[in-house]
Amino acid sequence: MKKVVVTCFCMLFAAFVSSCAPEETVQENALPAPKEAPAAADAGAALNQTIDISANQNKIASYMVEECKKAFSPYYELLAFTLSDYEEKTVDGKVEAIFGYQVKYKNFEKDPDTVDYIKAAKAKGDPRYQQLHDEYLQPKEMNFHLKAVIEHNGSVTLYTNVKPKGIQWEKVVMSDFVLKK
Repeated sequence: MKKVVVTCFCMLFAAFVSSCAPEETVQENALPAPKEAPAAADAGAALNQTIDISANQNKIASYMVEECKKAFSPYYELLAFTLSDYEEKTVDGKVEAIFGYQVKYKNFEKDPDTVDYIKAAKAKGDPRYQQLHDEYLQPKEMNFHLKAVIEHNGSVTLYTNVKPKGIQWEKVVMSDFVLKK
């Protein structure tokens, strides 16, 4: 009987500990759950509303992953893509969604001392050399506040807010966020 009680206690303790552990997942496309549809008299209409929202959100998420891969993969190893704070409405028959978007990335694997700006910092005795060296291979993130419009033909047009205070949307493609020499 004592063994049974001890075994049950151990199983409960293990379940408790595993439920408290933080989740660390690196996913290529982490999406929040779709918004619930507003209550409707017809349950079928509510179900269709939820499916439409989810389909639009998935279309935008897929578009964003592909555009980010085209724009940033020549420069970085892309680790995860996260769409958040998704809000959608229909304007003039087009779907407009405003959302946050995060790209987790890191530099390609190589010895940091072979990178030009780190070599230069080391050669000059720059006090930031060790920090630059240590941070080179660490994961980083890019964060965006965007608006996507699904056009009548199904294509997606992307906009960014260029006004620090207030809102002024301007058309953009993800490669616009790559600094060029």
